[in-house]
Amino acid sequence: MNKIIVRLQIVVVAFLISSCSESLDDINISPNTLPDNEVDIKFVFTGVVSKAAQISTNFSYRSGELPAAAQYLQRDFTSYEENNYDWNSVSFGSVYEPIKDSKYIFDRAGLEKTGDEKNFYQAVSLIMKSYSYGFLTSAFGDIPYSKAMQAELGGQEYFQPVYDSQKDVFIDVLKDLVTANTLLKDVGVVDSAIDADLVFQGDSMKWRKFANSLRLRFYMRLSQKNGMEINPSQEFSEIINNPSQFPIMEDNYDNAEVDYVGTDANNSWPGGPLNFSLRSEFYRRKPSATIVSKLINLNDPRLTTWIKPVDVQIVEGATNEIVVENGLVKRYIDLDIDAINSDSDLENDIKTSLFVGLDIALTSPNDFNLGGTVNGVRDDISALDENIYLGEASNPHVSYLADMYAENSNSLVKSVFMSCAEVKFILAEASLLGWIGGNAYDYYTDGIEKSFEQYNITDGSPSAVYDKGNQSFISFNKTDYLANTQNIYNNSSNKLEAIISQKWIALWMTSESWFDWRRTGFPKLNDNILFGTNGQNTPIRFWYDDIYNEDNMTDAVNGLQPATNDQWSQMWLLQGN
Repeated sequence: MNKIIVRLQIVVVAFLISSCSESLDDINISPNTLPDNEVDIKFVFTGVVSKAAQISTNFSYRSGELPAAAQYLQRDFTSYEENNYDWNSVSFGSVYEPIKDSKYIFDRAGLEKTGDEKNFYQAVSLIMKSYSYGFLTSAFGDIPYSKAMQAELGGQEYFQPVYDSQKDVFIDVLKDLVTANTLLKDVGVVDSAIDADLVFQGDSMKWRKFANSLRLRFYMRLSQKNGMEINPSQEFSEIINNPSQFPIMEDNYDNAEVDYVGTDANNSWPGGPLNFSLRSEFYRRKPSATIVSKLINLNDPRLTTWIKPVDVQIVEGATNEIVVENGLVKRYIDLDIDAINSDSDLENDIKTSLFVGLDIALTSPNDFNLGGTVNGVRDDISALDENIYLGEASNPHVSYLADMYAENSNSLVKSVFMSCAEVKFILAEASLLGWIGGNAYDYYTDGIEKSFEQYNITDGSPSAVYDKGNQSFISFNKTDYLANTQNIYNNSSNKLEAIISQKWIALWMTSESWFDWRRTGFPKLNDNILFGTNGQNTPIRFWYDDIYNEDNMTDAVNGLQPATNDQWSQMWLLQGN
């Protein structure tokens, strides 16, 4: 991303220099006063995509709410209220920045571009706008839409825009995606956009696939709503039954994602040192027990790709001591672990696995799995392995994220707007519902395999699978894995649970699995909550923070059930028909 941006900046500077008059008066004019139409909109498009990528990652990783709600991550050390779902209001202002710039691109393209270039920029601006609005309304409910981002027109209706109904926002977003697909038909690769387009390098076909795949996502999100001017099941099937007119994502080359370059804080993965100069920020974000246990039970190779073994494994023994065995640091304790794990205190359980996730909604996550006793053995651990992190937010008895999540850039760590794996699972659900033909199990299996490919996991990958029974690492056997998932699918009383559970794994550290859980109840995340703010309930929305537009915000709140601006009230999408 950075290389492209730098190249574009050089072009802008060269353009400005070549445009300067020999007149001293002209030369002394600040470049900031140049008319905006003297800078090509492709530079604005680069900003739209990169900003949207940053926002997506901030919600799905950096901030605490969504990773905790989806039970991908839990926090300890400090400020772990999000774990317990004691959420505060969330500002949606930043999400409107790429939306505003997308509208600007659309308008400028209509005035200045022609032919394929015009169609391309107008289409991709609609797609990015639709992506952002789809997230906003799904997360909050009713939002400013029809009168938003038009303050230059003056008047209170634009300074304080009305909140449009969630239904109307979705209908308009879906119309824009249809328009985008039509605009891109027969366009091909737009050479002038190759450097500016951080997602698909000007490839119109891939943008069409993204647009139509987003439509599938939103139709499925609306699957339980009736009484609309659109018919989700009918329009979904029209896409699938006419692939030449409505192409969709077919493989991982179609994934809508942005790479991190890692040369400055803005173009780096937020877990890397350019963003987290204090390493405790990285170590406080620990994988949850939910995802770790699920991957262990499936013998899933994504466990070892995403998550590290504990630095110090706990073992029951006759004495208390720290030793090295087979290259691993182990802590022997003279406690009856089975008895401790059988009592009524769920927070004092001791985990002896090589992979340990942080339990969900603990009152004292710092103390989990003997974390509160580490000070007494810190020197002994350091003496055996000085590379083990024992600073702030450390707990050597709990797993951390894999090292790639502590880097500024890694080929497997990206900001993912949408993946082919997600599309396959959407198709599996649609087949199960009878919206489309095909076999739901085949789509389900294809989604699993696309997820493996997304993370470069291949059949036979050595030491990729953690065998808990033997406390060892073995090669990945894809045939065995798929046979097991087929048994799970065939034996499931609700096939949707099997589909959504695997989809939840594949959408690791993205926002979409939270929306799926709200709609389907799968995976059964509420069952894992120990001490949540609202019992065993997961939040279902972000609550508004719009102090300069309180009257319209209040009208939107009145449409919730109950009419309370908090994380528990149901938006239209979740209310009964």
